[in-house]
Amino acid sequence: MSIRMEELTSLTIVSVSGQKYKLTRQAGYGTQGVVYEENTGKYMVKLYFPSGCQSIDDDVLERLQFIKNIKTPKNFVVVVDLITSPYIGYVMNKVIDYKSLNSYLIPDKKLSFAEWYNKGRGFFERLFVGYVIAKAFGELEKSNLSYCDISGNNILLKTTNTGVSVKMIDIDNIYIAGKGKSVVLGTPRYIAPEVISRQKNPDVLSDNYSLAVILFELLRVGHPYISDDVLDGTPQEEEAALAGRNDYVTDENSTNMLPADVVLTDKLKDLFRRCFLDGKKNRMSRPSATEFEYALLEASNKIIKCKSCEAWHYPRKKGREYESCPWCDKPSRPKALLNFYDVLYEGDDYKNAKVVGDNKSGKLVNSYILKQSMKNYIKSLYILRFDDFGKEKRSSENYMTIANNEKGYHAYNEFSKGGIVVRKFNSKEFIHLDNKKAILMESGDEIYFEITNNRAITIKCGVNYYSFIRIARFMEM
Repeated sequence: MSIRMEELTSLTIVSVSGQKYKLTRQAGYGTQGVVYEENTGKYMVKLYFPSGCQSIDDDVLERLQFIKNIKTPKNFVVVVDLITSPYIGYVMNKVIDYKSLNSYLIPDKKLSFAEWYNKGRGFFERLFVGYVIAKAFGELEKSNLSYCDISGNNILLKTTNTGVSVKMIDIDNIYIAGKGKSVVLGTPRYIAPEVISRQKNPDVLSDNYSLAVILFELLRVGHPYISDDVLDGTPQEEEAALAGRNDYVTDENSTNMLPADVVLTDKLKDLFRRCFLDGKKNRMSRPSATEFEYALLEASNKIIKCKSCEAWHYPRKKGREYESCPWCDKPSRPKALLNFYDVLYEGDDYKNAKVVGDNKSGKLVNSYILKQSMKNYIKSLYILRFDDFGKEKRSSENYMTIANNEKGYHAYNEFSKGGIVVRKFNSKEFIHLDNKKAILMESGDEIYFEITNNRAITIKCGVNYYSFIRIARFMEM
């Protein structure tokens, strides 16, 4: 049973480290306690409601000390100091000029839906925000830590001309499996079904569910279990849906949200199905945060900007023709792209060898639609093979650059990677791409990635040798 907390405005408190903080005003409060601003403007102080039980308060302080000492990803606002009097609490850095993720999840009634969704950099921005969030929680997941309360209230972001900065607050919710009990279960809309039913404590797998819901809402602006009928139904029906007792929505029964084809790639569709369909029976089926990180990064490189309405969207083909922009119904198509292939050659010298099999192009493994208005950073995710054990660590590294000017698209070895080779279309000449000179690309040109000691990978099968290499074929539309 908690006891009443006094008003502390204007009080100076002393932390465990001896630092003094003068509380200036109450900035907010919740079920756990109260948050105050302090006079320097650099920090926020969170104080817990007293429990009235010394052993419980001791457990809270021990958990805060543990959280203060662990290494967390840079996106998480860390505990910088501890408070023991007059109440238990902690000090954190103040996050300035950030807005809640809810501004991306809850439509602004002052704007039309299209204006709100496409505000700023619209869909492109949403994919990148999702990518940054997934990457941060992926780092947390690798430490077997769970955040427990992933929600729009606890994720703050700031957009700039160069990108998006994301911060996660309320880090005191972090929990490590097997170390006591989680302080919170989460925010109802995002709590995993097994946590709602009290069958499981919050953990990494329940975080994976909460993250998937947030990302689903960010892109489709709806909940994966709330169909039109539930939306028009009773509070009890919505409660049952949030508890996972409803089926995963379809486009047919959920016209309240954006259609899957408009905002999801096939890979994202598969990840959401695994979470909200397969994951209902087996929570181990839920995709990890890192899987979402890769899928969102790839999705951000599969979109174009409509010339008519300036909305970002996936270019969809119907037969040989591109469909119109889903937002304005005007013609919209990509200008150039890279298709990535895995190719197997006879012999140990791919430059003078024949391709194995009937498909002379090789196996298509990925694609990247090149943007005209910005540099295209081709990351390691596109270059490294799926069986490369270093891929996970290096997937977000920039590998090379394709940039556009009035003359066309140019390939740059901006990051001084070895083994990038360009073969001009219908030519037998192979040009090593160094970091001193760009190469103007023409449709049909190919880029070869010699990732093993500046060579293709050599495979011996019996007495025969083969060369395996990943290539990117440049195509102008």
